[in-house]
Amino acid sequence: MRRLRIFLTRFLLSLWIILFSSFLFLLVFEARGGGIDVPFAGVYINAGSDTTIALPNRIFTCTETGQRSECQADIQGQSLVLVLETMTDFGPSQCQAQYNGQSISCLSKGFHYAPITSEAFEVTGLALSPQQLQAVQQKYWGIQTLLTLGESRLINISSGLSLVAGVIAAYFAWRHPHWLTKGLASLVWGLILYQWAWITLASVPYAAVTPYGFTSETWDRVANQGAMVVGIGVTLIAVLLLRQRANRATQTVVTLSSGIGTAWIVSNILLWVLLGSGFAD
Repeated sequence: MRRLRIFLTRFLLSLWIILFSSFLFLLVFEARGGGIDVPFAGVYINAGSDTTIALPNRIFTCTETGQRSECQADIQGQSLVLVLETMTDFGPSQCQAQYNGQSISCLSKGFHYAPITSEAFEVTGLALSPQQLQAVQQKYWGIQTLLTLGESRLINISSGLSLVAGVIAAYFAWRHPHWLTKGLASLVWGLILYQWAWITLASVPYAAVTPYGFTSETWDRVANQGAMVVGIGVTLIAVLLLRQRANRATQTVVTLSSGIGTAWIVSNILLWVLLGSGFAD
């Protein structure tokens, strides 16, 4: 029974690591643009019948000259070139496109978050056969999958991975209490009190502190530094308390703190990656 429990625990932990790493790698590898290197949110091929095929921004190489950007990618052995010219700071860009040296249609699909608000474009008339379009779709299956899942499902997957991570951490904290789980529990309490202190201090109106000689800049520093002092202090106090001989109450606190803290950390990591990759806003 003990061997079976150990096997299942290691299997589930290994499975979670594989799923988490794969999901994280896919988000980072297929990250969308909207920056200096790639000045658009995405490019789609109109495949007919209300079907579009997304192209990953990583395959484009762009050069920028003033308000004009030229981006190039290889699609089925031929060059796809997009020339974008921004007419105004907030208006849509003028798009011209060529495929295999022939002019094709390039239309704006509106503005999207990727990870800053930028424009997406749709190209039509590449003269690719259904088999070639299917090959493009299969080659870039990663971006197709992420866009098909959409923001809500990706957030749900992130929440599920975070929850499982918390359960695994809580299990190990309960079964194998040692300095690492106690340290994690102490850090969790420090982070919680740091956030609480920062929210409390930052919510104080500037008008309430200016009579005491504070400016808005100095009070912002007080809020940040004061919250850090509270967080570090609570962490150190928790470390000292949890160093004592373990009992059921201490073990319960360590278990819950480790589980909740791990879930919170993993959730924030995935949310940060989702925002940075342009698949959430």
